[in-house]
Amino acid sequence: MRIKSSRLIAWWFFVTGAFAVLAIAAVASNEEPSKIELESGIYYTVKKGDTLWDISNRYFNTHWRWPQIWSENQQIMNPHLIFPGERLRLFHQIWDAPLAPETPDQSRIPSLVDQPVMESRYFVYSSIHRIGFVKEQPVEASGRITLIKGDKNVQKTILGQDESIYVTSAGNTPLKVGDVYAVYRSPVPVKDPESKNPVGVQYYKTGLIRIAESRQDYAVAKVEKAFRSIMVNDVLLPYEPVSSKIQLIPGKSGIDGKIFMAEEGSVVFGNDVVAFINKGSEDGIQTGQTYAIYDEYSIESVLDTVDFGSLLVLHTEATTATVLILRSDRSIQPPGKFRSPSSSQNL
Repeated sequence: MRIKSSRLIAWWFFVTGAFAVLAIAAVASNEEPSKIELESGIYYTVKKGDTLWDISNRYFNTHWRWPQIWSENQQIMNPHLIFPGERLRLFHQIWDAPLAPETPDQSRIPSLVDQPVMESRYFVYSSIHRIGFVKEQPVEASGRITLIKGDKNVQKTILGQDESIYVTSAGNTPLKVGDVYAVYRSPVPVKDPESKNPVGVQYYKTGLIRIAESRQDYAVAKVEKAFRSIMVNDVLLPYEPVSSKIQLIPGKSGIDGKIFMAEEGSVVFGNDVVAFINKGSEDGIQTGQTYAIYDEYSIESVLDTVDFGSLLVLHTEATTATVLILRSDRSIQPPGKFRSPSSSQNL
């Protein structure tokens, strides 16, 4: 009897243990798989002699993705200073996601009943909050940086976050405690590289600040993010948050335009560089559209065109747009050419 009882007890523990394991597995399988997938990524431990420039080239086959690696790893204060032992996350950029099906009103739109659920494609650009723009006419600034707190004689640059600065309001715009502003260099005129005609003024974003104290003639602000060196006389514009998840849509047909400059002013540029084009919302350009980058050749008096890259629209103004060079099989030298892609070329 004792032997049988012992066997029964052992068998009971085995069965209940197996069910417990199956229950845990079932719970794990019911977690949000899409969320786990999107939050996963490759992790790399920095070794002696590494730079973001080299790591970008090693894992993404281009040096120019280092700003995105920097943006994804908030612990890095200075992109030129990374240390052995630091753990970097190398992120995913594109995924497909099905749109949630809507229940059609069959009495009003019976033709929708048999339509399949459409899928949307997205591009994730984690540096979207860093990009600037070119505007046809300057806009009125909300304020200006006047001094670096604690250094009234030297107009130093701000390299880190959480530093305090003095700002003054422009006109009657109040600088309220808690408000966040985008910081830009004073806008500079931009010309078409071919015709030399004015295109607009460039707004080059340097960071984000938050108003901490409001006084009679000025305000004190904290640097929330420093994308580049923030300097005295940089201007403030209202901050408008934007999602890094960009829904891809087809480019408009019949578009033919110029890439007139890179955001950083590079004379020659290529993959993963932010640039500006001479078409905007007035021309039907929208965020999320993709276009082909092409060149023209004359062979025996016959003009031919060849596509060698693609770009993605990140932001639009009335007559210009900010774009990301997704792919370029050769160097681009302004003015580059872009046009509407064929349906097979859209991402």
